[in-house]
Amino acid sequence: MSRLPRAVALAFLAGSALYLVQAARLPLGSVEQPGAGLFPLLVGAFLLAASAAHLLQDLRRSPGTPLLPSAETGRRVMGVVAALGAFCLLLPWLGYGVTALGLLLAILRLFGLARWGMTAAVALVATVASYYLFAVVLGCSVFLPYGVL
Repeated sequence: MSRLPRAVALAFLAGSALYLVQAARLPLGSVEQPGAGLFPLLVGAFLLAASAAHLLQDLRRSPGTPLLPSAETGRRVMGVVAALGAFCLLLPWLGYGVTALGLLLAILRLFGLARWGMTAAVALVATVASYYLFAVVLGCSVFLPYGVL
């Protein structure tokens, strides 16, 4: 078994623990008025848990298990990265609705939702629901770009 994955997992575990300690020094605030430290503390806790899970997974891995994912998994991951990059670049010009719909269509197709009708329906419902959540429920506290619409 290669020592590199275990070393990487330990490095991430140590780094996330250090991040969490530093985040805990920031003011948390209250439920009504969250402070500057709330989000970094949550991120640090998530990073620590993910690093610990990765280390446990590495410790349980059998010696014959390949370290790298399959080529198909790699293509899916790169497709999601490309879709997220396109979302970030196109959001100011096309607006939230169009780019969110495109992102969801791409991700759903990448992960195997084969029928276009079902893919479009799920993506449309998720886009409308997320827009409603951010624009209506959260009100003016979150700005969503309108773009061409």
